Amino acid sequence: MDKMFELINSLNALTKAVTALTEKITSEYLNTFETIYDSEKDEPQETTAKEQPTPEQQTVTFVELRSRLSEISRNGHTAEVKELLRKFGADKLSDVAESDYTALLAKAEVIANAG
Repeated sequence: MDKMFELINSLNALTKAVTALTEKITSEYLNTFETIYDSEKDEPQETTAKEQPTPEQQTVTFVELRSRLSEISRNGHTAEVKELLRKFGADKLSDVAESDYTALLAKAEVIANAG
């Protein structure tokens, strides 16, 4: 019976250690996310009437573009997305020029809305 109690105590200690580690990692992850999110919000934004982006001039980030193209591709338009990348002179998304992100997204939206 002593061996059984030792095993149970060891498993309890292991469970506590894993729980503590999980809580620490989760807490650090959330703190990192909040730090990044807060720093993006705190950045001063220069706004003048001249520099105010219109809907057509809004910049699209790589992450936003990748996310939307992935969604369109998952909805059955993989071939169209690949062809669209080729039209922009790229074999993969990372090869697309940053200046083309907005135009690429606009054309991808046409594909998504057509299907």
